[in-house]
Order: sequence, then structure tokens, then C-alpha cells
Amino acid sequence: MDEHFSPWPVVCAIDFGTTYSGYAYSMRPDYERHPLNIESYQWHSKEMTTLKTPTTILFDKAGNFHSFGYEAEKKYAELAERAQEEDGDESVDSDDENDEGKIAEWLYFRRFKMKLYRNYLMQKRKLKFLKLSAENGKKLLAFKVFSEAIKFLKNHFEGLLKKSTVTEHDGHSNRFYSSAENAESSESPWSDDILWVLTVPAIWSDQAKQFMREAAIQAGIKDNNLVLALEPESAALLCKQLALIKRTDDISVRTFKPGNKFMVVDCGGGTVDVTSYCVEDGQSLRELHCASGKNVGGTNVDDLFFELLNDIFGEKIVNEFKNNSPSDWLEMWRGFEVNKRNIGHNNPDELITFSHFNMLFEKFKKANKSRENSVKIRLQEMELSNKIKCKDPKLRIKESYFTDTVFAGPIKDIVKHLKNLFTEKEVEDIDIILLVGGFSECPMLLKEIQMEFPNKAIVNPREGSTAVMKGAVLFGHSAEIIARKRIEQGHQLDNFSEFPNCVVRRSGGYYGVAADLPFVDGEHPLVCKYTNEEGKTICSGIFDCLIKRNQELEIGKTSIEKTFRSFNSSLISVEIYHSNREVQYCHEEGCEKIGHILVRVSDDSRDKRLFKFKLHFGFTEIIATAIDLKTHELWKAKLDFLS
Repeated sequence: MDEHFSPWPVVCAIDFGTTYSGYAYSMRPDYERHPLNIESYQWHSKEMTTLKTPTTILFDKAGNFHSFGYEAEKKYAELAERAQEEDGDESVDSDDENDEGKIAEWLYFRRFKMKLYRNYLMQKRKLKFLKLSAENGKKLLAFKVFSEAIKFLKNHFEGLLKKSTVTEHDGHSNRFYSSAENAESSESPWSDDILWVLTVPAIWSDQAKQFMREAAIQAGIKDNNLVLALEPESAALLCKQLALIKRTDDISVRTFKPGNKFMVVDCGGGTVDVTSYCVEDGQSLRELHCASGKNVGGTNVDDLFFELLNDIFGEKIVNEFKNNSPSDWLEMWRGFEVNKRNIGHNNPDELITFSHFNMLFEKFKKANKSRENSVKIRLQEMELSNKIKCKDPKLRIKESYFTDTVFAGPIKDIVKHLKNLFTEKEVEDIDIILLVGGFSECPMLLKEIQMEFPNKAIVNPREGSTAVMKGAVLFGHSAEIIARKRIEQGHQLDNFSEFPNCVVRRSGGYYGVAADLPFVDGEHPLVCKYTNEEGKTICSGIFDCLIKRNQELEIGKTSIEKTFRSFNSSLISVEIYHSNREVQYCHEEGCEKIGHILVRVSDDSRDKRLFKFKLHFGFTEIIATAIDLKTHELWKAKLDFLS
């Protein structure tokens, strides 16, 4: 390959998850020697060390970023404890000049990633105007919350490199190690050499993908140093690589050979994301069916647990507990997270213990002064006395009841989605299912899928919880990144065999542009009829379909060219539409304008000009290029899905 398009020296993948986030990275020499030489940072809390940190972020009373992850949880808990102490001690001087302010003035966000997907589903306002609610109910622009979270992870990795020492340099390997727990955030000398890979669910809209890109750019990552990776696809890249390298009797080793097929089910905190592949010659992956999924995952389990508490204690009292005793609330949820990981390992008749409920019990008793042992009475009224026990400060729930009430629903939704998917002819003969993502470690989920699909091999890879993060690093080193560079700079990909290990994807919907044609009476609707400047009767808003749903999108081959004329303007806008079904007109139900291509004229001439724009499908994001047919100047056009 041309040296001008050489691979990036360092690839760092940020896995921005609903519940947990982290990053992994590798140097190009290490990748070339052994692709799985991938490092991931270990995060520390008081209780544990993990490969990801909670997706929680804290802003101070002035709205400035304070901390992320375990540090945000720790600081929020300290503020909560101080608030509880002050409530019980009137002698505390709240006007102290060093006072950080009351906890009610701080903004604490947790598990906010899926707000992008839910906002899109409900067809609310544009994402750039979306605001997120903190735990105290105060709002902040989602763009600021996401960009500050990404900035923290970016700065953390750059600080890690800055504090690192090269311990091995033999011309073949550069490996970095750090002894620093808290890396500094000043710019790293490697900034221009790092390719940042940001993971997103495959089922996300183009609007949500661009939101993440713009948030990362706001965080300080250069546009040309950033690519988006699809989460289940990243997991597939890692699982395929694991199968090729490790030589054991594991089922996955026998699977990944040219012609074999497999399905990746990425079960995260907020979504289940499903993709299916066939391994091609040269170890490329060909997607068999467009990505599908649902907004169901580990956080749905949390929501059902929250509903159970509301049923027992009442929504008003639970909210008072959450708002007035945030320290106990946080500790309760930490205990719940620990119990979630053990569900399915124990005897179904055993009692699961949840601690830090004393304040909730106390609030419930105060609200029911006339009833002695009011919590027990409430459980009797609900006919739950033999399933739930309470004794300050603990709540004990029978595991069988807990699983039926909290886990069964989300798991059944996931299984139902897989059953429906296997009715599609493209995937019906797949007999290998790879379960990855944090929720894939739930024993109940694994058991239900095994029961529903007894003739399929269900594999839970050892790297399952970090498969997306590490697979995204492999994606960053892939030949696809070089192909993308070439296309963005106007080069043709004449020989696709130059780019092995690329993924042939499929479209998740119908893409088109609005077109005008001569109006035909009796054929075109009157609502689309108008007379143009030249006095001709035109039918506007015809959906000119460029890409069909489930169509194969091959890098370098699936591109659409359109020629159009500019009319006395230096900035031309071409509207892009998306539909989940076949439509004839852009105004039909299910068809929506998702954005536009912005083409800027290269000089100040007000002459009518011919332009040709080209949409390149097949990458994780749509790429647009434009050429001025008068000057033959070519450039990367801006695709705007957020306006």
C-alpha cells in the first residue's frame, strides 16, 4: 500500500457503554506481531478492580465537569453522606467559604447512553437540543454530558501514554506500561498518531451516530483521527481472531473457517444488538442479514427491580428515599449489581439479601404511623410474605420470585427477538450463537437461549464482556481504515483484494434523495405539483431510492453518483431520506428526512454550476464526496444528520 496511507501507529478504542465504559489499545508493531496484543486499563474502586468503570459522570454546582466512573460515584456518595450529617446536626455551618455546596446543587448522571436511542424512537426533538435529567432532576444538554465523558476517557489514555516508559524497543515492539492510577489530562505527544475508535450500537440511527462523532470532536478528538465501530461487529472481529489463534478443542476453533456462519448476540446494559456473518476467503466477514435489535438489556432488569420497590413501598416514598438519602440509595444499587451477577447460580428457594434499606423502611413507617410493623403488613396484603422478608436494614427476596419478577421479562424479550430472526431465510441455518456483552454473563439468559435453541451451539467466549472493546481495536488496525482514507481523498479502490479482512455489511433501511420529475396528470398526486422558474409543471418530492433495505454494501463498490445544478448559491444542500419500507414519495408515512449533504461552491461565481456528489455506502458511516465539474476540484462533503 502507498506510504501516504500508512496505518496508524496507535489505536485506542473507547467502549462507551450504558452501564460501564472503558478503553483498550495497541501499538501497530504489537498488532503486526500478534493481533491480540491488546492492553486494557484496570479501574479501581474501594471494593474491586475491573476492566471498565461505571458510566457515571458528576458536574459541580457551576455545571463544570468534576469526575467520571468510580471517582464520580465516590464523590457523590461523600456529598450525600455530608448532606445526611448536616440534616442531623444544626451546628454545621453551611456558609463555610470552602463549602462545595449542597448535593442538590450537583448534577450526577448515570446510564444516560440509551437516551439517544429512546429519543429517536419517540421522534422527539433533534438530538442536539436533547437535555438529560440528573439524579436531582436538574437538566443539562446531552451533548455536554457525552462530550465530557468522552473527553475524560481520551485524556486518561493520553495521560497514561505520557506517564509510560518504553520498556521494550527492539525494532519490532513498543509496549507501554504505566504505574499511574490517575493519569494527567494534558495533551500527549502521541495525539496525532492515535486513531480513536468509538463504539456504537449497530441499530442506532445515522443521527445518533453523528451525535457521538460530534461529541467526540468537541472532546478534543480530531475528525480525521476518529472512526465509529459497530458494537456486535467489533465483537465478531475479536471472536474470529480468537478462533484463529488459540488451538484448543473449543467449538469456536472449528467454526471460523471460510464458508462457516455464526451469529453474534451482543447483550449490553441498554440494548441487544444482533448480527450474523459468513466467513469469506481471506477471513473477511460477510453480513448475512442487516443488524437488528431491541432496547432491552441489563438496565431493564434494574427498572423492574425499581418497579417492585414502588409496588411495595409506594412511588412517592421510594423517590423521597432516592432524593433525600442518596448515599444509602447508591449503596443499595451497588449491592443490587453484585446480586445480579449471581442470579442463577443459587438454589431457587434461597433468599437473596439486599442491604441499606433501613432509611426506606423508616420513611415507610413514618408514612404509616397507625400501623405497627407496617412493611410486614404491606407484604401480607400483597400476598408476598412467603417470598419477601424484611428486617432492618435488609430486604430478603426468594430467588425464584426475584427471577420471575425482575429477570424473566427482559430475557423472554431477547429470546423472542432471536426466534423471530431465525425465521429469516438468510440466517435460519446458522448453528453457532456467540453471546457477548455484560448481560451475556447472566446464567439465566444463557440457560433460556440453550433451552429455546437446543440444536445450536451457544458459546459464551472468555473475552465476552470485553469483546466489543478489544474487537474495536482490531477494527482500528484493519485495512478498512486505509480504504476509508483513500476514498475520502478521492482515490478509486480498483482492487478490492488489497483490503483483506474487511466486512461486507447490509443496509438497515431504504436510503434515497428527493427528486423532481415532469408532472403527469392521473399518475402524480396534486400535493406534489408545482411550476418551476422555467414555467414547467413539476412533481416534487419523489423518493429516488439509492439503497434498499438488506442490500449488500461492499466497500469501494457500493457507491451512488448524482449530478445536480447549483442556482446562484455558494452552499448547496441535497436532502437525504430514510424509510423502513418501500415508498414512492418522500412525504409518505415511515419516510423521513434524516439529513442533507452540504456542498460548498469553490469560488464566488454566481453562474449555474454542475456538481456531482457521490455517496459511499459500506462503511460504519455513510461517506459523501463532491466534485465541481467546472474546476474538477474534489472534496469530502459534509453529511449533516443533526440539523
